[in-house]
Amino acid sequence: MNNKLKIKNDKGEEKEFDILFSFESENNGKNYVVYTDFTKENDTVKCYASIYEDGKLSPVDTEAENKLIEKMITTLSEGAKVTYQLDK
Repeated sequence: MNNKLKIKNDKGEEKEFDILFSFESENNGKNYVVYTDFTKENDTVKCYASIYEDGKLSPVDTEAENKLIEKMITTLSEGAKVTYQLDK
């Protein structure tokens, strides 16, 4: 993976995102990627997460996965000048 990610929306429009980080869960063995376009809402940068397998992205399936990702975001943004929040 490089530091950029291009995703097409439902209208077929391509949008570029910056990858913040990726990780593999020890619990389920899935790989996740967290990315953003640096859109701010209430002084918080929106970020998004997907499952990354075989070069393809798929939606995060469960609330447990969302909680895991939120925990990673919180841990990695501690002490940072920017606050990130997962947009579900």
